[in-house]
Amino acid sequence: MNKIKLILIVLFLGSFANVFAQKGALNGVVVDKSTNDRIPFATVSVYDVNFELVTGAVSNYKGRFKVVKLDEGDYRVVISFIGYSTDTLDLVSLSSIKNNVQLGEVGLAPSTVELEGVEVKGLARTTSKKIDRQTYRASDFETASGGTAVDVLNKLPSVSVGPDGTVLVRGTSDFMVYLNGKPTQMEASILLGQISANSIENIDVITVPTARFDAQGKGGIINITTIKDGQEGLSVSANGLFGAAPWGNATDKYSNFELNDRRGGGGLNMVYNKEELSVYGGLNYNTRNVNGSRVGDARLLQSDGSYYHMVAGGERPEWYENYSANIGLDYDLSKMSTISASYFYGNRTEGRSAFYVYNNFYGDIDKNPIPGIDPQNHWIYNPNKDNRYGAFHTGNVDFTQKFDNKSKITLSLLYEHSELSRELNNLEYDFDKPNDSVGEKIEHFYQTDNTPLDGFRTSIEYEKELGNEGNLGIGFQPQFINQSGGYRYDTLNVDNGDWGTRDDFNNDIDLSRAVYAGYIDYSGTFGDFTVIAGLRLEYTDQLLQIANADSLDFFDKPILPEYKVQQLDWFPTLHLNYSFNENDALIFAASRRINRPPTKNMAPFLYRRHYEVYLVGDPELQPEYLTNFELTLDKKIGNQSFSLTGFYRGTDNAIFRVNTVYEEENVLIRSYTNSGNVKALGAELNANLVAGKFAKFFIGGSLYNFNTQGDVFGYQENNSSTNWSLKGNMNLLLTKALKFTLDFDMRSATVTTQGRNEMFYMSNAAFNYTPKALNGWDLSVKVLDILSSNLTGLSTRAYDSSGTQIFYQEVEYDRYGPILELSATYSFNMNGKSRKKAGSTFGKDQF
Repeated sequence: MNKIKLILIVLFLGSFANVFAQKGALNGVVVDKSTNDRIPFATVSVYDVNFELVTGAVSNYKGRFKVVKLDEGDYRVVISFIGYSTDTLDLVSLSSIKNNVQLGEVGLAPSTVELEGVEVKGLARTTSKKIDRQTYRASDFETASGGTAVDVLNKLPSVSVGPDGTVLVRGTSDFMVYLNGKPTQMEASILLGQISANSIENIDVITVPTARFDAQGKGGIINITTIKDGQEGLSVSANGLFGAAPWGNATDKYSNFELNDRRGGGGLNMVYNKEELSVYGGLNYNTRNVNGSRVGDARLLQSDGSYYHMVAGGERPEWYENYSANIGLDYDLSKMSTISASYFYGNRTEGRSAFYVYNNFYGDIDKNPIPGIDPQNHWIYNPNKDNRYGAFHTGNVDFTQKFDNKSKITLSLLYEHSELSRELNNLEYDFDKPNDSVGEKIEHFYQTDNTPLDGFRTSIEYEKELGNEGNLGIGFQPQFINQSGGYRYDTLNVDNGDWGTRDDFNNDIDLSRAVYAGYIDYSGTFGDFTVIAGLRLEYTDQLLQIANADSLDFFDKPILPEYKVQQLDWFPTLHLNYSFNENDALIFAASRRINRPPTKNMAPFLYRRHYEVYLVGDPELQPEYLTNFELTLDKKIGNQSFSLTGFYRGTDNAIFRVNTVYEEENVLIRSYTNSGNVKALGAELNANLVAGKFAKFFIGGSLYNFNTQGDVFGYQENNSSTNWSLKGNMNLLLTKALKFTLDFDMRSATVTTQGRNEMFYMSNAAFNYTPKALNGWDLSVKVLDILSSNLTGLSTRAYDSSGTQIFYQEVEYDRYGPILELSATYSFNMNGKSRKKAGSTFGKDQF
């Protein structure tokens, strides 16, 4: 009996001691106090009451942290991250009863420094690397303010924007553009031109998206996050801009067309926050004229061995006009449910004129006369104008319901309607070179199209938190688009002045595309490893109908009345993050993607853009398929941070823009075709450098091998080049009120499918002044294209199946600079209380 009592006493004392020996844990999430975005890799330090360091941890890619093996007692928790003010939580208590403390969301505010008695924003990093994206602060690229999203993107490393607005990353175009986390069917260049740079908060470049995102877009995804969050109460910001390059003004003396390089615009943006409600909206207008010129030289091989030469030059002005309006709201119905809604309207006009004088003649390859062949020297004056118009409506509603078991469901609906049209006016006159005067009209072409687009997308997504700080996500995301309309090709009878239409060229199309998408993905943390793995399935059901199947026969292949695509594709994704310590991480990413061709590349509409070129789409185009791999080393040394990424991208069934000769009229003809493969293999380096409290530098560069190969009209192309790019952005706080920004952009020459694009470089500068006596005002002076180096040179050639070169063309576009811009911004807040907000639902879940 005594032995039994002794055993019971020992067991009781052992269990009692075990209770007191239990270790505790602290859990929480680190977020940006102004945007509610989660902050990965923040440092969490735990001190005792005497401020002696006990232990610590680092937040994972979702901003979550967990500090374990803590004894009972009181602690101070200090959370810090570069570019943010440090936050201290005093006297967090652990006991035998409460040994697993949930701290919830801990918000960090952007850091501030005292500068001669005036408080200014601290030097937060320009870019941050997360497990699946690179995020850039738009406000750091001051020379883009007053412009559009295109201007901001052009400052980012490895991203370039062509003169026509085409976005390329490491040489690849066709990005999927998201606005506040929501996809859109708008053409990327058009949408980006609608978004004011002053309304952009951050830009995410996602070259290897996870399974939750659309698999469309061979270049990945660009997400534009606009400013929606702010202080409690009403915050208003108004801005205006005026600029010009009067030294580039000119008048085409043959048409008396005035080329005025002027630009201007303004905007009004508002955010209202009150408890559970946030309302935001804006009105923005931007207009920009760009004066320039073009010189070109083309030669076409003739059957008798001679060449038909077209040597051209003249003025080439461009113009862009955009205005937009948007409004949205986020409302917390309860702690467990949120509803968001927004509407965006944009209107865009863009165009260019060309006033070229052509010297056309026959000769040898070096333009010398050939005995026995009449050179038929003939001069042509070719004024032409190409205008594109668009009006865009996008609306969405999102609802999120959370549940007590740490799960939630999100329902979303997005609708889009776009009015798209084009107008091309092309004239040809005899030109009297000795007298430098324009003669009789020879031909007049007038081409128009009208192709409105309607689309809608629904989404049902379920997410549940699991062990290992994991999440399981399942979603169904069907989307539908329809684009239909017609094209007309009219010609003028110059003898009697009557207009006639080319029924053999006129056409109508109707494109219906449904994509039924579903995904499943898992994310979790295992020690120092974080993983996101997913699988996305997409079934494409597409029908392209063509009314006039007999309209064109340029490539010796018939046009069919219908083209169908019905196929199921699978897209696996994998992201791995290994944290060596709080300063160093290794990130691996891989995915498979698809690029379905846009309607404009498939429509058999024939455009005579100017004297020497036709352009037509190919309805036979099929999707491209992409394979991407990336390996990134992310390293921090004090306040400095570096990111080195090795990457491989392979494109199968690649779509090339190809060129050949239309012999009947001695002109070039361009189209699109699936004819080969493209590969890129290289590395990219980004560096954020901070020099004290008053200077920071961002430098990004890439070096990669680019190869394109395929069958182009029976000739096997195989072209390679070693490409590089270098971009930099410097911000200096010169005084308490004056900031100086300087940026530069350099890109190497690169091969194309049938030629080469030449090297490009440009530099811009800006001064920003925030006078103490004018509270809320920000004034800036910008000088764009300081070096007057905005030159775009390219060359194109084509061979027949025997390997004989049948044409060669080289051109150079000169856009005049430098350009001076003056802008002013006024901001105020009616309350001034900072507010931490839950943010949007559909977008925030993915971004």
